[in-house]
Amino acid sequence: MATTTPGRKGRKARIDGRVVPRSWKSTDAAAAAKDFFVRSRKVGPRKIAVRDLIRELCSDDPFEHRCAAELARLVSRREPGILAGYGDVLAAVAAELPMEEWQARGYVIVAAAHNAISRSQRLRLLPLVRARLVEDRIAVRAMALEAFAVLAAHEPELRDEAMEMLEKARRDAASAMRARAKLMLPLLMKAEVALRHR
Repeated sequence: MATTTPGRKGRKARIDGRVVPRSWKSTDAAAAAKDFFVRSRKVGPRKIAVRDLIRELCSDDPFEHRCAAELARLVSRREPGILAGYGDVLAAVAAELPMEEWQARGYVIVAAAHNAISRSQRLRLLPLVRARLVEDRIAVRAMALEAFAVLAAHEPELRDEAMEMLEKARRDAASAMRARAKLMLPLLMKAEVALRHR
């Protein structure tokens, strides 16, 4: 998890026991996610790892928010529901983070969608996801598109709308939107096939 430590050139962060510079990169996030699963193979350590992650997400440090939010997104993508015990906390954090913390806001909304395990949680999260879909930043819209697709995979009445969004995103000028559409289409198709075979 992320904790800050002073460094000679400003503060650094300790992510899952490793000191990383303030310039957190996607490679740092991937390594932190791998460490998270290595450390949390047993029930006890997993509870501790999850609790530490949520604590960092709720800290007062914007850098910690960003690191923890990205880690939450990655571990939730790999194992949906892993943070389900904190689903409402994730949604609250997604709603409360300020506009300038746009990366953390995007990451945590994806994590919240992956950990909204009840219909009521998903429907409470839906207005927030819709609001992110119309933001100016392309990266935030792309992550909101992913979150919407995750919600739609569990809520059949959202599927047609989600498919239309993904089809539109596939033709978007922004590569981030096209990439997200390509990533999420198989999830929706799989959910649709599963619904037909019930």
